[in-house]
Amino acid sequence: MSSPSPMMKKLSYNNWTCIVPSNVLLVLCQKKFWLACLIAVPCGLIGAAVKIAEIDMVNKFVRDQAVYKTLNFFVVFLAAFRIDAAYHKFWSGCDLVYSIVGDIFDGVSDLSCFTRGSSAGADAVREFHQVLIRLASLMNCMIFADLELGAVNSVRDGDESVEESCRAAAFNFELLDVGSLEDEAMDKLLTSTNKVEVVYLWLEMLVVEAQQKGIFAVPPPISARGLEELGKAVVHFHECQKITEIPFPFPYMVALQLLLICHWLATPLVVAAWVDSPLWVFMFCFGGTFSLWFFVGIAVDLDQPFQDTSNSLDMAYLQQLLNRRLITIYEAHLRPSPTLAENIKQNITRQTMKMDGDVGVSMGKVMSRRNSLRMSQTRSSEMQKLNE
Repeated sequence: MSSPSPMMKKLSYNNWTCIVPSNVLLVLCQKKFWLACLIAVPCGLIGAAVKIAEIDMVNKFVRDQAVYKTLNFFVVFLAAFRIDAAYHKFWSGCDLVYSIVGDIFDGVSDLSCFTRGSSAGADAVREFHQVLIRLASLMNCMIFADLELGAVNSVRDGDESVEESCRAAAFNFELLDVGSLEDEAMDKLLTSTNKVEVVYLWLEMLVVEAQQKGIFAVPPPISARGLEELGKAVVHFHECQKITEIPFPFPYMVALQLLLICHWLATPLVVAAWVDSPLWVFMFCFGGTFSLWFFVGIAVDLDQPFQDTSNSLDMAYLQQLLNRRLITIYEAHLRPSPTLAENIKQNITRQTMKMDGDVGVSMGKVMSRRNSLRMSQTRSSEMQKLNE
C-alpha cells in the first residue's frame, strides 16, 4: 500500500482494519467525541437509576411504544439529512479549492510561457516572473484566509479588520518572499477588507503593464488567456463563499436539536422498561445517544471544510503545493525547452517513433537507462582523474 500524500496525512486512517490503536487514537482526538460522551453518560446514568429505583410510572409512560418509535424515526431522519448535507458541502469545498490551486497554476504557467522570445530586456522579463509568482502565492493565501474567516471581514473596517484577520491560521502559511514587495502596497493590503480582490487587481495590472512593455511575445488575445485562468480562480473562490457564509437552514437545525433533546429525555425511561439489567440499560442509553450526538457533531465540522479543525481540509498543504509548483514554473523557464538528442538530429529522417524505442517502453525503463549512462560516465571521469 502506497504511503498517503501530505494532504491525506491529516485525514488518513488505517482502512484495512478499523479497530487498531492508530484509528482509536484518531477518534479520541476528536473534540466531538468527548462532547458526545459528556451528553450520553448522564443519559445512561439516569436510565440505570430509573431501573434500580423501579419507578412504576415508567411502565405507564412506555405503554404505547409507537410514540417512541415515531420520535426515534424523526430523529434519525433529520440527523441523516443533516449529515448528508454536511458531507455534500465538504466534497464541494474540496473540489473548489483544488480548482482554485489548479487555476492559479495554469494562469501563471501560461503567462510565463508567453514571455518566451520576448523583445523586452532579460531583466524586465525576470522581474515580471518574480512579481508574478509572488502575487500568485499571495492571492492563494488570501483566498484561504478569507474562506477560513467566512463573512467576518465583510462587516469590519480598518484596524479592527486587521486584528480579526490575523487570527486566521492561513496568515501563518508559507509564502514566496512577499517581503520583497513594496511596504506601501502591503500596508494597503492589510487594511483592506477585500484582500483577494486587491491582489487579483494587482495581477491584472501587472499583466496589462507587461503587455504595454512588450514583455509578452504573443498578441493580446492570446495573453488574455492567462488572465482568464486567474479569473476562474476568483470565480471558484466566490463559489466557496457560499459554503462558508450560508449555514444549514435554521428551522431544520432547531427541529433537529429539539428532537435530540426529546430523544435524550425519553430514552432512559423507555430502555429502563425494556431491559432488566441496569448495566444494559446504561449501555443502550449511552450507545444510542452517543451515536446521534457524535455524528451530528461531526457534521458540524464537515459543514465548514475550510476552518482549522481536525476534520477540515489541510489548507496549509495546498498552499505549499502551489508554492512548489510556482517555483517549478520559474526554474523551468530559466532553462531551454527540450530538443532532440544530437544523434537523432544527425539522422532526422529515420523512423524513431516505433514500439521498440522509448515510446514503447515505460518511463521507469527510460530513467533506469539514463541513470546507468550517468553512472558509467561518472566512473569514467573518476578513472581519468586517478590516471592523472
